[in-house]
Amino acid sequence: MKFFTSELAYFLRTAPTRRNISLLFRFFGVLAALVTVYSVIFHVLMLQEGRQFSWVTGFYWALTVMSTLGFGDIVFTSDLGRVFSVVVLLSGMVFLLMLLPFTFIEFFYAPWMKAQSEARAPRRLPADTKGHVILTNYDPVTISLIQRLKRYGYKYVLVVGDLQEALLLYDLGIKVLFGEVDRPQTYQLAQVGNAAMVAATGSDVVNTNIAFTVRELCAEVPVVVTANSKDSVDILQLAGSSKVIQLPEMMGQALARRITGVDARAHIVGQLEEILIAEATAAGTPLVGKTLAESKLRQTAGVTVVGMWKRGAFELANANTLIEANSVMVLAGSEEQLHAYDELFCIYHV
Repeated sequence: MKFFTSELAYFLRTAPTRRNISLLFRFFGVLAALVTVYSVIFHVLMLQEGRQFSWVTGFYWALTVMSTLGFGDIVFTSDLGRVFSVVVLLSGMVFLLMLLPFTFIEFFYAPWMKAQSEARAPRRLPADTKGHVILTNYDPVTISLIQRLKRYGYKYVLVVGDLQEALLLYDLGIKVLFGEVDRPQTYQLAQVGNAAMVAATGSDVVNTNIAFTVRELCAEVPVVVTANSKDSVDILQLAGSSKVIQLPEMMGQALARRITGVDARAHIVGQLEEILIAEATAAGTPLVGKTLAESKLRQTAGVTVVGMWKRGAFELANANTLIEANSVMVLAGSEEQLHAYDELFCIYHV
């Protein structure tokens, strides 16, 4: 009953829907009045023929003739009565067989089914939702992020401002929340105060509005945004972004690290507190053809090889992982350990 009540409230929320319902009731009123008039005329004509019927019989006759059922149990014997029967029959064909189905489908059934479909898009998260990631744009970056969030068991919700897009993504299994990305109420319903992070990957202008909006509601939640223009970085930071990521610059740096002709030095790509994360190419070094155990990198330089990039695919490393010419090693260590690695291998060129 609660679900039906919420659906009915959603169905009647707009003025066009209420106007359509009013027109539908007017049509039923006209139809009821027409049946009543026909019933009265039926009694008058039957009295002229010397017969008398109850009012229930009058309504029964009018409805059976208008619906073209024509049981034939009650018929007129006079020409006037038969002409009247033809008029009732023709008007019934127009009202019951043509106007009634069209009016019902157009003004009630179709809007009701549309309202049911629209009601499928969630508009709020449960109040006890915690530790989730709020996404604000559906793009290749977000698609990849959603896959990783699922892999590691993190909850997420994607805020979508277009209803049809929200329904489409919902049918595809994406956890969506229908709402405008620049409205504070949307993030309140998304439980932003309990979120682990807000990630905005849209345009710089939209990301700035999102950062401002989220910061109005919550000062603690991390807000990570992308910047397409270098000039937008300062603006996004002033808007309250915790981290501004420049994807074009990161892509350029990643490509630069793969360019043939550079040395085999370790290139820092990230940092976790005191631990630096770096990438180093193996081509042209004595490491090619050896396993990690045989390379003895931990003993000689102190670095840890946490994984390998091989033809665009990342693989976790173990003692038996083979270092190939096309391998890019992901190293972890302190600044001194990475410096020791560079001293050993910077003389080799790819």
